[in-house]
Amino acid sequence: MKKYIYSYLFIFLILTIIPTTLTASSKITLENNVPAYNDFKMQYMELSPEQLLKINDVLNLSFSQEISNAISLGYNTNEFWFHFSVHNDTDETKDMVLEFTEIIHKKLDLYVKYVKTDHIIHMKSGLTIPVSQRDIKESNPVFSLKFLPNETKELYVNLASIYGVFGAFNLKTQEQFKNDMQLTKYIYVAYLSAIIVILLYNLIIFFYLHEKIYLYYIGYVSVFILWAANYKGVLLPYTDMQIYDLLQMTIPIFFTLLIFFSQSILETKRHFKVLHRILNGFIVVCVVSLIWMSISMHSGFHFLNIAAAPLLPFLLIVAFWAVYNNLRIAKIYLIALSIYIVGMILLSLLALGILPYSIALSHAAMIGSIFEIIMFSLLLAYRINTIRQESLQSQDQLLKQQQTESTRLFHTVAEKTKALNYANKKLEAELVRKDSLEKHLQYLASTDTMTGLLNRRAFFDICDEEMIDASSNGTKLTCLIVDIDFFKKINDTYGHDMGDKVIKIVATLMIENTRTIDFVGRIGGEEFAILMPKTDKEDAFQIADRLRENIAKHEILLNNDTVHITVSIGLSYLNSEDKNIHTLLKRADTALYDAKDSGRNQVCSI
Repeated sequence: MKKYIYSYLFIFLILTIIPTTLTASSKITLENNVPAYNDFKMQYMELSPEQLLKINDVLNLSFSQEISNAISLGYNTNEFWFHFSVHNDTDETKDMVLEFTEIIHKKLDLYVKYVKTDHIIHMKSGLTIPVSQRDIKESNPVFSLKFLPNETKELYVNLASIYGVFGAFNLKTQEQFKNDMQLTKYIYVAYLSAIIVILLYNLIIFFYLHEKIYLYYIGYVSVFILWAANYKGVLLPYTDMQIYDLLQMTIPIFFTLLIFFSQSILETKRHFKVLHRILNGFIVVCVVSLIWMSISMHSGFHFLNIAAAPLLPFLLIVAFWAVYNNLRIAKIYLIALSIYIVGMILLSLLALGILPYSIALSHAAMIGSIFEIIMFSLLLAYRINTIRQESLQSQDQLLKQQQTESTRLFHTVAEKTKALNYANKKLEAELVRKDSLEKHLQYLASTDTMTGLLNRRAFFDICDEEMIDASSNGTKLTCLIVDIDFFKKINDTYGHDMGDKVIKIVATLMIENTRTIDFVGRIGGEEFAILMPKTDKEDAFQIADRLRENIAKHEILLNNDTVHITVSIGLSYLNSEDKNIHTLLKRADTALYDAKDSGRNQVCSI
């Protein structure tokens, strides 16, 4: 019996302790066709600032703790050392990039130890190192690494921060890193551009109306843009750590302007005097935080995160109270603020080390802000409309007063009528401007900015209308889906700018080779769609084939090369079984894949 018990314990140890030890190994194995390693374990240890250890001292210490490559350690002035190894398990030399996703850390140094020779290379990054002096000229701490076939290297990272310690280490191929950085920059540019457009629009309104509320809105949006650009490293190539720290002082300024805006839009001084005074108290807290941060950035910043934590929930309470008191404008404000509060709370919990790190949480405040900024802009537009309605009500009252007034009040009424006419002219001019802006916004909402064609949403809306009309009147309706052949190869060979040029040329050829009654839209990257009302299958096929032929004959100059491109086209027509536009489009898409599978540069129909 004892023999079986000992055998069982031995097997238990083999199946539990040994596999656990192997699984917990902090090691990355490079393989072919793997562009990035975003989920692995690291060993780490935490040292107080007084323990100034050099790399040779660290090599002799034992790393007793383990952590994920995505770290969230809260506000901490201690230094951290992270360790993991990388082994190239292929017969090829691997050029890799070690990336840390956040820029907010004062020091992030990498020590690379060659296992065979014990040679150590030291590379520096972090806010104390200007971008121009780094191994790779990016805002984020990134390091270039080369691994020979079957080579192993030990990586030690020394990290220190005066802000929250969070971020993720990722090991990527150089190509994947470049693609990811390019995409990130495009997103940031689109984000900042959208906010700047909204900012300029409200700046124009401010110069027209001269109301403080627009100044508060413009101020807090401007300050937030500055903070966001600093937080995500957009400004880092042009600044240093001192300026980076200084720009953290935009946060209490931003909260102060947000309070002023909230007091103005909800008219707290007029309707909710007690709440108005409490908000003034929060303004004092923000001023104290600003002064404290100018003396001690780290402790002042930590105080701001704690002291300002009740501010956003309190603004939420004010908004609820305003809604309860039937202040119509407060409903939009409540929705906008709620979205922003969620983003700020998530970012604060991440910075405090309560939530685990993720890219989405790191961008939570920016994601919430874009919704809040847009809705606050709509809120101001709604306010203009409210003022207009109040002006019209005043006009009705004055007209009634004019009818009942006696002759002795004639001159007084005449003067008021003159002033009212002047106000009406200004209002009419504003309405004309608003109508023009609405038409422009409607055009932007329905048009693909690159090609000038209908965008996906507008095209599908038109499809729904035309399908209802065709079904009701018993008329023909056909649909084409057009896809550029080998478009990825064009992008890879000539670059994305040339790819955009090809898309624009194809869009122009589609307009030239279709009829005025046809609807042409861009529904994907290199994918287009054409809806042909009152057109049967045979006529649609002739138009599609002519389009295909003319595109194939067209010569395009790409980087001094004359290139011919082709398209594949799928065609479908409306039948009695179609209940909605999606079945029609699905058949056209299936026909497109048939055209692709049959050798491309042809029209297939279902």
